[in-house]
Amino acid sequence: MELAAEMNQQSLEEQQMRQQADQDAYAQQARVAPRNESISAETAAPATVLVFHDQHQQEVQNYAIVGETLWAFAPQRTQKIPLSELDIPATQKANDDRGVEFRVPVVNEGQ
Repeated sequence: MELAAEMNQQSLEEQQMRQQADQDAYAQQARVAPRNESISAETAAPATVLVFHDQHQQEVQNYAIVGETLWAFAPQRTQKIPLSELDIPATQKANDDRGVEFRVPVVNEGQ
């Protein structure tokens, strides 16, 4: 009986050690996570630059082109920009120079 109690105690101690190790690993992982988030923010894709016909420029991080409109999405607002206001060749060149792909989809006239 004493051997069984000793084995039981040993098993409980092993379980406690495993739980403590799991908690330590979780705590260490929680401390590392914020650093990883800041690294991913630093390595985010560069902004896309829009060049307008009057030569002023605007940088956007998140946008979509729908038909003849570019929608620029920002946390504070969404901006609707007609493609006709952009100097498309200058916009493409400015982004190519930065290593950013900017392509305007071809619109089929017959559709």
